[in-house]
Amino acid sequence: MEKTLIYKDKNQTKFLLSNGLTQVIYQKGFNPPTSVTYAAFWHPYELRHYLRGYAAFSPISYIKLGNKIKSLGLCIEGKEDSWHLKGLLPAIAENIPMNSKPFQDVGDKRTVKQIYQTRENLLKRLKENYQEYLN
Repeated sequence: MEKTLIYKDKNQTKFLLSNGLTQVIYQKGFNPPTSVTYAAFWHPYELRHYLRGYAAFSPISYIKLGNKIKSLGLCIEGKEDSWHLKGLLPAIAENIPMNSKPFQDVGDKRTVKQIYQTRENLLKRLKENYQEYLN
């Protein structure tokens, strides 16, 4: 698997892996060095509870969704107007795989399709849950 160096100092080395995951190797305080691999969050803070479990239990799927969202011009670092939930929620509903299991972190093993049946129902629920951020 190919790696691209993101950051390095005497304490840690951070790589972006070819599958989109981030790997951090901690040198200081660990003998031997310890490695942690994770999906770096791409979503806004408001969606932290909704997408945290998805990122933890389905990291590759989470990364693919993030890449699709970014290709639509949303959630771009430094582009402030790309982070509004008004455009992001429909993009998530339209692009999340219907067979993904976003709530495994709370013990719910059902897929998006089993929970919401349709993308329209998913979008409706997202808008209900995040109504305070949409105005």
